[in-house]
Amino acid sequence: MKFVPKLFCVLAALVSVIPAGSVFAQRPGVNTTAAKPSPNTYNIANDLSLQGTVLQYTENSQTPPIGAHVLLQTSTGNIDVHLGDARLLHLANINLTQGASIRFVGQMRTAGQNSVFLARLVQVGAQLVAVRSDHGLPLAPAGARSDKALLANAQNNQKGGAR
Repeated sequence: MKFVPKLFCVLAALVSVIPAGSVFAQRPGVNTTAAKPSPNTYNIANDLSLQGTVLQYTENSQTPPIGAHVLLQTSTGNIDVHLGDARLLHLANINLTQGASIRFVGQMRTAGQNSVFLARLVQVGAQLVAVRSDHGLPLAPAGARSDKALLANAQNNQKGGAR
């Protein structure tokens, strides 16, 4: 039992050496300053709304950023809109056909040499689907199990079965 008092003395000595400020410096909210986002950071406060007509829809474009793209005709010209993973649109039963009127919410960015509008929200009629997070990251459908459940549910809805 002589070991325990020695250990206690060593721990007490260490605690007295550690300055109190360093213990509190790791707590969130204590002495923190508001971080300013860098210029290329996605900030939802900078979102714009685009409305126009679908000229072309490409489900799996290899043009950066890779994924679904819409060439949108607006009153100011044609704009390349990146939608991310097309499976989200399929799961929401959104069809992007040539000539369709559509609205996007998101932000313009540069991808390589091209300007592209990164859509966060897609609205066709009264239907609205999120394709990006509030931080600008492309959303993806849930795992394979969820996809099967959603597809089965979609099939049941089409059959008009009991709900």
